[in-house]
Amino acid sequence: MIKVELTGAVILNTNKEILLMHRNTEQLKQWELPGGKLEKGELPEQTAIRELKEELNIEIEIEKYLGYKEFEDNETILKYHWYKCRILRGSPELVEEKFDNLKYFNKKELEGNRELSSNMKVFISYIDIEKI
Repeated sequence: MIKVELTGAVILNTNKEILLMHRNTEQLKQWELPGGKLEKGELPEQTAIRELKEELNIEIEIEKYLGYKEFEDNETILKYHWYKCRILRGSPELVEEKFDNLKYFNKKELEGNRELSSNMKVFISYIDIEKI
């Protein structure tokens, strides 16, 4: 089985709502954290910083490591690291065509959302965003 290591950047607004991007491709239609796969020789923190620049055209600072979980999704083992981040420069804007929406969600909206990625489902079962 393939193993992939990824990072997710948790950005909260003043209302403790979490920023998610909506992926809209033929294969996937889901809300997910900004972030992505580690490149060879890259640390998870470096991946978060790089991916947020690529996906949302923002510069971030990592405030806190929130932990990680390993889980299986579509015959792949995913090792997902989560970091609480804050925006240093820029306003989040979608850069990649595979994403069609960007929105902040509160805890209740997340729990009722049927379009969450596997990672987000694991994340909200593991971490309470209101306590970050």
